[in-house]
Amino acid sequence: MTKHVPDYGPRARIGIAVPHSNPTVEPEIRMTLPDNIGVYATRLTHASESVETRLNHYIRNIPLAINSFGEIRLAAFGFGCTGSSYVAGLENEENFTYQAHNETSVPVITAAQAIRKALDQIGCSSIALVSPYPDWLAELGYEYWESSGLKIMDRLRVNPTLTDTHRIYELTSQDALDQMRKLKETDADCIVASGTGMPTLKAIRKLGSETGIPVLSSNLSLAWALTKIVSPEQAPPLPQDLL
Repeated sequence: MTKHVPDYGPRARIGIAVPHSNPTVEPEIRMTLPDNIGVYATRLTHASESVETRLNHYIRNIPLAINSFGEIRLAAFGFGCTGSSYVAGLENEENFTYQAHNETSVPVITAAQAIRKALDQIGCSSIALVSPYPDWLAELGYEYWESSGLKIMDRLRVNPTLTDTHRIYELTSQDALDQMRKLKETDADCIVASGTGMPTLKAIRKLGSETGIPVLSSNLSLAWALTKIVSPEQAPPLPQDLL
C-alpha cells in the first residue's frame, strides 16, 4: 500500500497560537521554517478589555487552542505570545506547557521557552533586551528573564509611550532596528528582541551584518525550536542560520 504523503507539510505539520490582532507571527514563522514543514494557525481570543486578563487566559488554556485544530495531526505546537509567559511567570509557564502536552499528546513550546533554548544553545548568560511592551509588561519580562538565571545588561523599550499592546502591531522592523542598533556596544552575550507582534527578521539580518553579537527574536527562536522538535536534522546549529 502506498504511503500517503500530504502535499503541504510532508515532513511535519505544526500548529501555532497567535494573539487575535497579531499580524506578524504567521509570516515570520513561515519565512523561517523549512519548506517541507507545514504551519497552521489558530487565534487566541478573550472578551476582556484587560490585557493582563487576556494574556493570563491564553496560556492557561493551551489545550483549547490545540484542540481547535480538530483532526489535523500536529507534530508540535508553538505558543506565539511571549507576554503571556511574562504574566504567568517561569514556574507556571513550565507547568502549563507540561500539562498541555500530557492532555493532548502534542509537544508544546512557548516563544519564551524557545528563546531560552536558543540562548542555552549559543551559550549566553547575559542579554540586552529590546521589547515593545507597556512599562508594566516590560517589568514582568525583566523578572522572567532574571528568574531564569540570565543577567540583563541593557533594557530598551521600542516606544516608551506605548500603553496598549495593540499598538505593538503598528511597529515595523525599522523601529526594532533603530533600537537594536543602540546596543552595538553592549557587554551582553546576546541581543534579544522580545515580542511576537514586532517584526524583527529584517532587523536581525541587517544587525547581523553590522555586529558580531548574536541576535534573537521571539518568532525566530520559536521557528528554530519547533524545527528541532519535528525535524531535528533540518535545524541549524544556531537560530540565525534559518535566515
